[in-house]
Amino acid sequence: MDSRKNAPGGSAFAIALVLYALVICATAIRLRPPAPKPANAPAGEFSGARARNVLEQLVGDGVPHPVGSAQNGVVRARVISELTRLGYQPRVQSGFACDQYGSCAEVKNVVARLDGQERGAAVMLSAHYDSVPAGPGASDDGASVASLLEIARTMKASAPPRHPVIFLIDDGEEAGLLGAEAFVASDPWAKDVRADVNMEARGTSGPSMMFETGSANAWLMRMYARAVRHPDTSSIYYEAYKHMPNDTDFTVFKRMEYQGFNFAFIGDVAHYHTPLDNFANASARSIQHQGDNALAAVRVLANSDLRPSGASEAVFFDLFGWKTIWWPAKWTIGFAALALALVVLEIVILARRRQMRAKEFFVGFASWPLMIIASAVGGGVLYFLLRGAGALPTNWIAHPAPLLVAFWALGFAVVVILELAFWRAAGFWGFWSGTWIWWAIVSLVLAALVPSLSYVFVVPSLAAGIFGLATVLDRDQRGVASTVAVIVPAVVAAAAGVGAIWFLYDALGRIALAGIAVLVALIATPLAPLAGTVSRRGRWAFPGAAITAVIIGAVTPLLVPAFSAASPQMLNIQYYQNADSRKSLWLADTAAGRLPRRFMNAVAFAKKKAAAYPWETSGEFAAAAPLLNLAAPTLTIRKASSSQGKWDYDVQLQSPRGAPVIALAFPPDAGVESVSMQGAANPELAPRVLRYTHGWRIYRCLTVPPEGVEMRFTLPNTNPANLLLLDESFGLPPQGAFLQRARPVTAVPIQNGDTTVVTRRITLPPQ
Repeated sequence: MDSRKNAPGGSAFAIALVLYALVICATAIRLRPPAPKPANAPAGEFSGARARNVLEQLVGDGVPHPVGSAQNGVVRARVISELTRLGYQPRVQSGFACDQYGSCAEVKNVVARLDGQERGAAVMLSAHYDSVPAGPGASDDGASVASLLEIARTMKASAPPRHPVIFLIDDGEEAGLLGAEAFVASDPWAKDVRADVNMEARGTSGPSMMFETGSANAWLMRMYARAVRHPDTSSIYYEAYKHMPNDTDFTVFKRMEYQGFNFAFIGDVAHYHTPLDNFANASARSIQHQGDNALAAVRVLANSDLRPSGASEAVFFDLFGWKTIWWPAKWTIGFAALALALVVLEIVILARRRQMRAKEFFVGFASWPLMIIASAVGGGVLYFLLRGAGALPTNWIAHPAPLLVAFWALGFAVVVILELAFWRAAGFWGFWSGTWIWWAIVSLVLAALVPSLSYVFVVPSLAAGIFGLATVLDRDQRGVASTVAVIVPAVVAAAAGVGAIWFLYDALGRIALAGIAVLVALIATPLAPLAGTVSRRGRWAFPGAAITAVIIGAVTPLLVPAFSAASPQMLNIQYYQNADSRKSLWLADTAAGRLPRRFMNAVAFAKKKAAAYPWETSGEFAAAAPLLNLAAPTLTIRKASSSQGKWDYDVQLQSPRGAPVIALAFPPDAGVESVSMQGAANPELAPRVLRYTHGWRIYRCLTVPPEGVEMRFTLPNTNPANLLLLDESFGLPPQGAFLQRARPVTAVPIQNGDTTVVTRRITLPPQ
């Protein structure tokens, strides 16, 4: 029998494309956060308008408030005032904490408690109120603090929950999760907490994504699916986040075996940790979505047993933000095995009926990995061409839409072109069988190795196996059953995969582009059996349109500016003074690899970067600066003793000029150990930190009091160690104002922003 006789008509491909387009539109619509509820919404509901009014009170003045700053105290007082107004009795928990990145600080957390019907085990809702020095932190994490306060109001106006709810508004998150560390280390309420709902932001807009849970999360996902009405979540987020270097306060709480959920929104990531993270850019829709989800999560946890039922992980995802689909991860292997068995059975029946020859199957089977490999190669080539042409100077650019269209269209074009190239050899059923046997095999492998990633393959494979039975049972062979067997699982593949692709660029930036092309090709492969059913005259119209989209989308970034006032490049300026050489520099640091022309013309920056610090390799753009004779930091040895071949030091670090940050850096061969600051032990530095600093061990205090900070450490009793002592203040001296004026509106400071640093060398033991 000719394998093309019961193939669908040419219109099936167009129908499938329309359905794919509808899936994409549904994803875009449903992933838009809900409109904020008005300020007169019922007392028991979360109101985005009320929360945004609170946010304006907290950070509407637009002043950064990093840990230890005077403005940090102002914001803390506003938080305490609002909690008191709501009828709570907030208290401040103070502590000194250090992290695995070498940062230490005095933090001041604000905590309050809502009693439950039962005593003992409690649920916690957390957000941090400090900002980075470069920006006012309206979204990161002021919006979450405002949401927490609105949730505290809502819960006060509602019936008491079963378990107490602790509200933690912590300090020093941006400095290294230090407020969370201080809370779990010494707050008396920490031992009561069984689960935490944490709210974060990595941008200023977008839906609130639940991207991390506690361990053994099947019981958590059962509650989440029941409680959250507008979900945006995926076990792919959860799995990917495990392997990323990013941390939030929830990282600390998970280490203490708290269960719970971590929420964040990541739209407009160019605003993150910059002056553009201000009140004007804080999305009321995002605040509403985050508040709704966090309130629902806190309520369901606070009224649960708070005891994990079993140790099972879950596989989960949301369906167009409408419903959370989940199942215990251990079921996945059974689903995948069933899908594979059904697909194999159908392939055998197709072969026995002579609807598909062996050669056709093997061509279809070989073409699937070729499509994936070709999309990866094509995506990689396009990515490097665009980078080489200067269209991708940084991770995120001002106008990414054409770029995303190009890589989405590229994945689709590769699949259709290769399908048409192999159509005569594989035919309809060869492509159908070759595609779905691969999907089923991959689903089984992922189900066994990484179940949390598997649903993108398992669900469509099951759909192919189930609806493929329609072909087996179809005696009339009129093509209707084959149309169903292709279109339904193809649409299911799109529904499962598009959501996973949607925020890849927002999350990862330009490095995700080639991956997007591959993933689009993946969810397009189920369409391969249909492309060849189109009439000869029209079949090349679809790949032609896709290639046109690739060309237009790739050329557009070359014609429009990479940065704008709304999506600027990051540009930090530093005044650097070396107290030993008595030389000073202006340093400019930008991820774009080049400075704006107007800025370059303001001072004679060298074309090549210079490394001002010994742990740097690439360095920054440098220009000569006037020597201002700023007072250098000091190290005073309070006590030193030698025993068993080692020197134990007790020193005092001070900044005569009143800088809030002081740091002592040890070279790789110094052999430093047993480091502590203000009596708090410094954890062993994370390996990725040492890779970044090329083995230098840098320990810093971010909240230096006038009397300085005490530091203790041990060095081997061998050759003298040449250490680097530095202090850092935020902002430039008045002599740097001209450079700040020269920075265009398309560039902004980020993270610590503009700084003034003074360094000096210290030799121990003294020579």
